[in-house]
Amino acid sequence: RKKRILFFLPLLNGGGAERVVLTLLQHIDRTRFEPVLVLLKKEGHYIDQIPENTEVIDLQASQARKALWKIIKIIHTQKPDTVFTTLSHLNLIIAILRPFLSRKVTFIARESNTVSVRNRREKYPRLFDWLYRHVYQNFDLIVTQAEFMKNDLIQNYGIAPEKMVVIYNPVDAEAVMKQSEAAKADLPQGVCNLLAVGKLGYQKGFDLLLQSISKLDERYHLTILGEGTDRQKLQQLIARYRLHKRVTLAGFAQNPYTFMKQADLLVLSSRFEGLPNVVLEANALGTPVVAFDAPGGTGEIVHENKNGFLVTPFDTEAFARAIEKACGYPFDHEAIQRDTAKEFGIDKIIKSYEKILG
Repeated sequence: RKKRILFFLPLLNGGGAERVVLTLLQHIDRTRFEPVLVLLKKEGHYIDQIPENTEVIDLQASQARKALWKIIKIIHTQKPDTVFTTLSHLNLIIAILRPFLSRKVTFIARESNTVSVRNRREKYPRLFDWLYRHVYQNFDLIVTQAEFMKNDLIQNYGIAPEKMVVIYNPVDAEAVMKQSEAAKADLPQGVCNLLAVGKLGYQKGFDLLLQSISKLDERYHLTILGEGTDRQKLQQLIARYRLHKRVTLAGFAQNPYTFMKQADLLVLSSRFEGLPNVVLEANALGTPVVAFDAPGGTGEIVHENKNGFLVTPFDTEAFARAIEKACGYPFDHEAIQRDTAKEFGIDKIIKSYEKILG
């Protein structure tokens, strides 16, 4: 009998957690597993990327806390073998509901960020810390994307080590390469092209990145792909630093890989991370990275002089100097591609997920 797996997500917006779940749905062994995608609301940039052979359940709810009864009902009526959930608020809701749900079901949470740092940004950080300490233990297994994240949960929230497993994010190198060749990105000529990708918000640190760009000259051009609440703030910083000719806010790109392939360098200015998919995807195309060695898994996948450079958080002067160094550094781009495919390839990572799913 096939194992029935309910994959829970809020939406299918342009985030890393959503891409990981879609990759699982695309590559999981359908002879062994019967995946069902449960969305709080069926909307987002990635809706058209749901595999055709995947059943989708739309709870038509704006927030997880407004869908408590619907979540309970779906789990009861669908009778899954496993519930797999990712993204913090939804994880916590299902952890709270766990005592009221069937003991025959295995509940797995995939944590998508460094919890102790992210919780500081919540409206009620002490409440979220309390919930992680007291209800996260309700999961049968917790997947973290990096050793750093696992240790964070052990040290700060008392999660038992035997309840956790580290599985790095997968990158479909073949698909990324194919999409990168589907079109040509509109990047300026005759400069070192820098690329940043992510939601325009506090976590991604684009304000810090603009400070670094202001310390460089006109030989460097930055393109930022993404949308978010900080767009106006970033536009104001671009005006303040007089960067309108050297920085482009290009908005959300359905296919960022054309930009990644043509860019000279990916720049990651995040204040904290889980395991940044954008680094794996850029590396899969042979594009090196300059990143802050911020809390999270970035330091586990960026290796000095091999696929990029790490910079002390949050030294914007040092970040600018690292960009200068990287733009002239003789990286072995083919080796970057080869090593990324070997360490984070689809087959290897999917097998790790299939093992925990049964």
